[in-house]
This record gives sequence, structure tokens and C-alpha cells, in this order.
Amino acid sequence: MNLKIDNAEYLVVMEWDYKKKFKKEAISAWKNSNAKTLISDSVIYNGIKKYSLVVLYTIKNFSEIQKFLESNEFLEFREKESEYMDSDFHQSIVGLVEKVRDRKTFIPKTKYMQLRTIEVPLSDIDSYLEWRKRRIFEFVKKNEMVTSFIAFHAVFSSTPGVLFVTEFENDPDEYRESFLTPEYQEIIKEAGHEHIKSGEKGLETYEYERV
Repeated sequence: MNLKIDNAEYLVVMEWDYKKKFKKEAISAWKNSNAKTLISDSVIYNGIKKYSLVVLYTIKNFSEIQKFLESNEFLEFREKESEYMDSDFHQSIVGLVEKVRDRKTFIPKTKYMQLRTIEVPLSDIDSYLEWRKRRIFEFVKKNEMVTSFIAFHAVFSSTPGVLFVTEFENDPDEYRESFLTPEYQEIIKEAGHEHIKSGEKGLETYEYERV
């Protein structure tokens, strides 16, 4: 199997839904928490078309996330945030597979970002990796709307499989339109028919704004 996940550093993605009327409180609970101070580099984004927050941060090893999640600071944050939550925490640890359009750190820094997840059966992973390099990655490289694009793969996750983390600065509608070309629609059809576990409906794509 040709899936190689780098273990020098991992990206943690922690996402949760909030009750619509508590957006400001939900954001403040994280930004003002002592838990945030335990992480050297993190960022929080708000869903553009859904009521959710996502925090991204990096770890060097699994003991770091255990220490963080078991800390009094995180438990205090969880207690405070729970008042505003409309879901449980969805957490993923993902490792680097390929930098298609590179950035300095795993953590996105732009005004907007996109998270795209798909599950590919491991029996097909080699074929998928070769196909995406030839089809998806070549399209991304020539799309000037894309600031950076990094491909990760789940190590421990409530959402198994592939994760693409993309930075962009343009209006989200304009960014989405840049992927509505006949060429990319054909790529989506190929992915759904040949590689994604649940077909095209198995592709989940969401945009977020930094807060």
C-alpha cells in the first residue's frame, strides 16, 4: 500500500455545532479559555453555511493531545462551552500525506478555509492516490483561487479517510464557482463512481471564516 502518512507532526481538528443564538458566546468561550493557552499554535473558524466552530492545532505526539484533553483547563472549557453546544465534539488526528500548494504551517491563516473529507476503501487506496495526483492535484495547482492546499489522512478520527485543508482569500461564492467548471465536475463524477465509498454523496465539503 502506497499511503504514507508523515509522523513528524499531526494536525488536530476539533469541531462542534452551536445553538444559533449563542454564536458570540460560543466563540468567546474558546477565545477566553485557559485551555487555548495550553496550545502554542491554534486557530478557530466559524462555518459559513452551518452553525459550527472548528479549532485546528498541531501536536508532535499523541501524549500531547491526551495531556490537553485531560487537563483541568480543557475540562473547564468543556463545561462552559456545553451551555451553547448543539452537538458533541467531533475530533480528528490527521497526518500529512502531500503538500499540493504549500504553506508555512499545517494551521491555515487566511480569512477563509475549506475542509473536504472523503472515505476511500483501503483496498482501492493505491489506485485513488495515483488518480488524485493526476486529476485533483493538477486542477488545484492551476486554480488561482487556491492559496494553499494540503492533503492529510486520518490517523484517529470520527471521520475516517482523506482530509483536504485549503486556504483561500476570495469571496466564498467565487471560490466555489472556480470548482464548477466542466473539467472539475467530471473529476467529481470519476471520484464518486470509482473511488469514494458512498459515491458523490460521500464527499463532504464545507467553507469556514476565521473569527
